[in-house]
Amino acid sequence: MIDYRYVLVRFVPDPERMEPTNVGVILQGNGGVDVLFSPHAAKRKEIDTDIYNKWKAFFQTEIRGDVAPLFQPDRATPKFLQHLEALCGETVVLSRPLFLSVDDSQRFADVLQSLYRRLVAPREAEAAGVATRPTGRFRQLAEELRFVNRGIKRHEHVLVNHDRLWMAYRQVVNGEIIAVDKVEVGNQIGATSNEIQILPLIADNLPKFVSEKRTHFLLVDQLEEPFTEQSDDGFEAMRDDLERCVGLVERAGGTVIREVNAVESFADRLDACLPPSAVSG
Repeated sequence: MIDYRYVLVRFVPDPERMEPTNVGVILQGNGGVDVLFSPHAAKRKEIDTDIYNKWKAFFQTEIRGDVAPLFQPDRATPKFLQHLEALCGETVVLSRPLFLSVDDSQRFADVLQSLYRRLVAPREAEAAGVATRPTGRFRQLAEELRFVNRGIKRHEHVLVNHDRLWMAYRQVVNGEIIAVDKVEVGNQIGATSNEIQILPLIADNLPKFVSEKRTHFLLVDQLEEPFTEQSDDGFEAMRDDLERCVGLVERAGGTVIREVNAVESFADRLDACLPPSAVSG
């Protein structure tokens, strides 16, 4: 078993009433610490968007930014959570540290997402209209968080030493390179087929690309039923091709995302990597 500590990030619209809303969760343990914020929080009528975004950026910098040993305790210690709590104001507060023991087979990211789903994510009624496919949810979040306006690149070649490896669906180039590709199951069988067929090329090139400063993510929708006029045999063959090619990417060093909750965590990471505002290129 692995022991974790976690605290909830709470927004308090009216300090006199002290009616907080959970907007994020910080997880610490197993040598790591990270934070996950709700992408829905800024849209809630009781939350001041500007104040919320400033605090969100603050926590992301404190937790994910360069280590500052002169100003911060060790991020793996309880004193670091106390340090964050001391920096809070009346509008944003942290809960007292809570403890959780989980099986050591669970990844840190999975534990964080589980806490987020249980304690921070809006109830289903509040989340009406949220896309149920990973690629659709990514598109929603990219629009809400204005990724394109803030500099994310669309359909540009991935470059390593001036070599063009493949044309990625999206890229963040900001001190590190994050390449994003997708397999979207929409209405067009041809579009989905083309995205599946490009995966072996991506897998072949990932060993040249993946490094400490270069990472790759693949968003994959579930292929659940045949397209219109597609035979059962054709559907099974297409699904086999999808799983085989996704496996190639994963084994080559890419990270595969197939759940909406994982997309929200990934969008949070991109949000932290992009500048607050930029002109799209």
